[in-house]
Amino acid sequence: MATGAFSRRGLVLAGASGLLLPGLARAQDPVGADPDHSGRGVVEVEIDGQTGLRFALDTAASASVLASDIVSRLGLTVGGQVDMHTVVGVERVPWVRAGHIRSGALNRRDPRLAIGDRRGMLGLDGLLGLDLLAGHRLEFRFRGRHRATIGRPRIEEQGFLAAERPRVRFAPPVVREPDGVAERLMIVDARVRGVRVPAVIDTGAEVSLINPVLAEAADARDLILRNSATAQAVQSPTGRAAAARPMIIDALRLGDMVLDRLGVLMGDFHIFRHLGLADQPAMLLGVDVLGVFSRVVMDLRDGELLMEI
Repeated sequence: MATGAFSRRGLVLAGASGLLLPGLARAQDPVGADPDHSGRGVVEVEIDGQTGLRFALDTAASASVLASDIVSRLGLTVGGQVDMHTVVGVERVPWVRAGHIRSGALNRRDPRLAIGDRRGMLGLDGLLGLDLLAGHRLEFRFRGRHRATIGRPRIEEQGFLAAERPRVRFAPPVVREPDGVAERLMIVDARVRGVRVPAVIDTGAEVSLINPVLAEAADARDLILRNSATAQAVQSPTGRAAAARPMIIDALRLGDMVLDRLGVLMGDFHIFRHLGLADQPAMLLGVDVLGVFSRVVMDLRDGELLMEI
C-alpha cells in the first residue's frame, strides 16, 4: 500500500505511537533492550556517537522519528519541515539529518529523522520506522525477559522457516533512496468473523485499531472500562490525540491462530483514509495480538511473518 515519501511534497507516515487507555491492553549480531511499559519492542540506538538512546521499533511508520528534546544535545540542526501522516491526521513537523545511526544490524549514514514529542512516544527517545528497518530481520520475544532485536536475514534459518509454526506472507516494504521513506507498509491478510480484513502490522501500538466499517461488519461490541472517567484516545508521535471507542471483536484469524474477545480501539482514524482503507474493513494489529506469541520474527527482506507459541 503506497504511503507518502520525503519528496518535494514531503509526506511521511507515522504509526500510532501512544495509546491513552489504561486498563485495555493487556545483525551485526542483534542488540536488544527491554520494551517500554506498553509492551512494545525497544532497542538501544547510537546516533553520532551518543549511545544508550531508546527507540521503539514501529512497523507502521514509514519514517523514523527523534524526540525534540535531544536534538540540541546531539548537535543537530533543523533542515526543513515535512508533512507527516499519523493516525490522527496530517501534521507538519521539522526534520534533522544525523551523521550516523546504529542498532544491531542497522548501520546507516546520513539518516533523515522527523522530530516528535517525547510524551507522544511514551517517554522514548524516538521511533525506528520502515525507512531504516526495511531489509532487516526483526525479532520480538514476549516471554520471560522481553527483548527486541534488529538482525540480518538469515539464510541458515530455512529450517525454522519451514517448520510448522503460524506464518503469514506480506509484500516487503519498499524504500525510495536517497531520502525516501517506506512506500509500502506491512499489510497481511486477516479475517474477523469470516470477513477478509487487510491488517497493518503495527509494532508501535500497544492496542489494535479498527475502522468503523470493520466494527459494523464484525458486529463489534462496546467495551466498558473499569475507569470510565479516563480519556480514551490514540496519540501521534507529536503528542496530538484523537478520540477512540473501546470495543470487542471476536474470531480474529491470523494465519492458523484465532483470537476471541479482543479489546480494540475503533475510530475514523486518518491513517485508514491515507492508506485507502477507509471504505472497507481494515485494522492495525498491535502488540496486544503479537504478544500472544512467545516469539515473533519479521523478515522484511523476504516478506514473512513467523509466530512461535
